[in-house]
Amino acid sequence: MLLRIFVLLLLSSSAFANSARTVTIAAVGDIMMGTNYPQDVLPADGGINLFKYTKEYIQAADLRLGNLEGVLFDGEKSYDSKADGTNRYLFRTPTAWGRWLADAGFNFLSLANNHSRDFGTDGIASTKDILRRHRIQYAAKDPQEIGDFNIRGIRIAVIAVDYYAGARSITTPSSTYKEIRELRKKFDIVIVSAHAGAEGKGADRTTDKDEVYLGENRGNAVKFARTAIEMGASFIVMHGPHVPRGLEIYNNKLIVYSLGNFLTSRGMNVQGLAGIAPLLRAQLNEKGDFVSGHIGSFRQTREYTSTIFDQGQKALHIIRELSEKDFPLSSPRFDLRSGKFYPRIDQQNLF
Repeated sequence: MLLRIFVLLLLSSSAFANSARTVTIAAVGDIMMGTNYPQDVLPADGGINLFKYTKEYIQAADLRLGNLEGVLFDGEKSYDSKADGTNRYLFRTPTAWGRWLADAGFNFLSLANNHSRDFGTDGIASTKDILRRHRIQYAAKDPQEIGDFNIRGIRIAVIAVDYYAGARSITTPSSTYKEIRELRKKFDIVIVSAHAGAEGKGADRTTDKDEVYLGENRGNAVKFARTAIEMGASFIVMHGPHVPRGLEIYNNKLIVYSLGNFLTSRGMNVQGLAGIAPLLRAQLNEKGDFVSGHIGSFRQTREYTSTIFDQGQKALHIIRELSEKDFPLSSPRFDLRSGKFYPRIDQQNLF
């Protein structure tokens, strides 16, 4: 059965044939391959099987995006590490494990999130160094960090934002909007990876208002995403709530409000919706307009040290349900048999 599903996924991948006029993106949510802090709970297999069932599907796309939680670091905590305490978790993955990200095929990882500074400036510097060694582009809060791709003559920029105040922020977004406008003058497509949104019960629903969690303002995801598109962004992909959320098409551009967890080893919850691991593929034209997409349904389980196929296709069904509930006028049109989704005819000139 797993082999049959894998074949179907690869056939779906072939439907996204690359052409001179389109770009294909594979996007996933949170990645935390394992931690050895404060105790060693790394997978016993050394991580070799982490992306065993997903890497061929990831590698079939032009751009392969994810959000890296924690750091790739072999050192100790420093004075500027995130403080310990209630609701504080620090994730430290050995630097040697960076090879599994490269082997999986990722060519861009977001480092703008609430775990990128778990081990202070030393930890994030180590993470960036390892990603550079493996030729994986990245971006965090520094406006100098831009993913820069040229796919068949289409120039693409990728930036990352989070909910902390300052540069590249969803809560103080003025400079981010300005950056998007400036990037759009130089690039054909601007992609924004955003860490935003509340967690916990009800976090699967997207609302057009500020979300607060653990006393932190985590931003208004809808307002930010739509404004970013008005400023020139072509594709917004979000993560942070640890559960999937809905999709919408705004001004012919695709917004993904959360892809939840994708591969999170021990140290993160994988019960219920947190264990659903969507792998989304989107095809954009040279103007950045959304052409078509596909949701590969995977799931996490502690029985395996990898993200595996979900025979029940829960990710697809849940994302469709949430899209239609939260964005009844702007949700994509879904084909549950193939896992594909498309713009709806009645969305032309909707906004």
